[in-house]
Amino acid sequence: MNADEERRLHENAIAAMQACVDHARDLLDSARAVRVAKHPNIAYHLATLVLEEIGRRALIGVQSLAGKQTDPPAWPEKHTQDHVKKLFWCFFGGAFMYERLSGKALEELSGMATAIHSARLAGLYVDHGDDGLRVPQEAISSEQCDALIELAENHLAIVESEKLREHIPPEEIEMQTWFLKTTEDPEKRRMIFSGASMAKLAELKDARGWAQWIRSEFEKADAASQAAVEEELRRSRNLPQTATKDKWKIRIRILSASHSIRPKAFAKWNKDSEWIKLVFGKKDELIIEFILRDNVPAEALWWFGWGLARHFVAALNIATMGFWWWRMPEQISRYYESMEDLESGAKIALERNPSLKVDWGPNRVLTEEDLQRVTACFTALPGPHQRDQHRAYDYYISGLTFLSLNDIHWQCESTAFGNFFQCLKAMMEEAGDWKQGQPFQESLFRFLDEMFPKMDERGKFSELCERFETNKVEGAVVTLKEAAFMKLFCDAYFMRQVKKKRAAKPEIAEGRAQQHPPSDDVSSKTANPS
Repeated sequence: MNADEERRLHENAIAAMQACVDHARDLLDSARAVRVAKHPNIAYHLATLVLEEIGRRALIGVQSLAGKQTDPPAWPEKHTQDHVKKLFWCFFGGAFMYERLSGKALEELSGMATAIHSARLAGLYVDHGDDGLRVPQEAISSEQCDALIELAENHLAIVESEKLREHIPPEEIEMQTWFLKTTEDPEKRRMIFSGASMAKLAELKDARGWAQWIRSEFEKADAASQAAVEEELRRSRNLPQTATKDKWKIRIRILSASHSIRPKAFAKWNKDSEWIKLVFGKKDELIIEFILRDNVPAEALWWFGWGLARHFVAALNIATMGFWWWRMPEQISRYYESMEDLESGAKIALERNPSLKVDWGPNRVLTEEDLQRVTACFTALPGPHQRDQHRAYDYYISGLTFLSLNDIHWQCESTAFGNFFQCLKAMMEEAGDWKQGQPFQESLFRFLDEMFPKMDERGKFSELCERFETNKVEGAVVTLKEAAFMKLFCDAYFMRQVKKKRAAKPEIAEGRAQQHPPSDDVSSKTANPS
């Protein structure tokens, strides 16, 4: 970004932030007028909008700073669309870097934002449920309304009196961006706002110093974890026989339907890994090189390399919650090369609707953080000597295979879904979250309610899981979306188990399992369990 672009960005951000303040003042005046008209519930909503605009102002400032980075994070813009996060930022705002915060005050911010938003909703909509009728006029008392208007007035007065800094040091921008990006991780956010962390904040009485302390603690933990994982990777390279030198290099090319690839993400991986190297192919192609030693005999090289490659690709799929494989479905909407009206000579384009393409969401860039999770998954997957633990991952590999084969000539959504369903079932049984003889749905939805509490498709998945559990899949309609979701459930469950093991043994990196390729027997037992 050149100087003129940076200046325009700064000027636009300043104008937008001032517009938020002006609009907040109009909203506050409206809240007072509606309060005089004796509609406290509506006045409460308007006062909440005042706070949201103040929060939006803070987010615009953060977004402006983040935009100066080479790879700006996407979260500031997302937060501007979230009511609770805008309220949180109204209270949190610039205080993170510029003011001293008490531990108690910081701990209460998120709860305060959620409570205000919940009260606002109760005062906006009529609710008629099993517990009776609730009308908005009765949801907000005059005292609640007056208190929130006063709170909004106080916060608006603060921002109106603030003088924005013309220059913010790069190290301050970098620290702020790191902290806010880190709080997006649910596990790290819990650690940041834990009792011990809050006590440290109260001791330091300085938000910036506290953030630096947190970063230092995370870096220490990451270094210890990474060292342990690297040791596992080194051990996984060797068979029982003693190796003396590098002997073989196996190179595979993997495609992605969910991620874009940038070579800069490979620098740390290739520096730390002695025998698995990542190479940029194209924006959707990842080249992986495995360098094996002379203790792998030539007659075992094909099978050992095949299992190792599939093991790594399974870890890549789980860690990124995306889709990576040797091939992608090609004929997903048409079977013909051309179609023509012979009378008019016009070309006709008829395609299957919907096409057989999984929507993996907005295309994501493969990051260094993704690759750290790949390492954790790679070392956590069971080795060849743990054959009793292979069943779940045989199903997972088969599910990926069928996703890659699914096209207009062979639709196998149901088969892919069935394999991922059996994978999750086997993983939950191994972890003790489900036992043979018990209804699997109860265990499944206990996990889904915890991990995906706002899932809209609960009814559909309940019906499908009932059919697959009772082997009554004939006639069941399974879409690619549902097959992909079942894969994501497997990924999320596996990653949760890895994190639990890490939490139980913090000195040990994620996945201390001996690392060797898992079993990759794609046999009839991993087909559609109908």
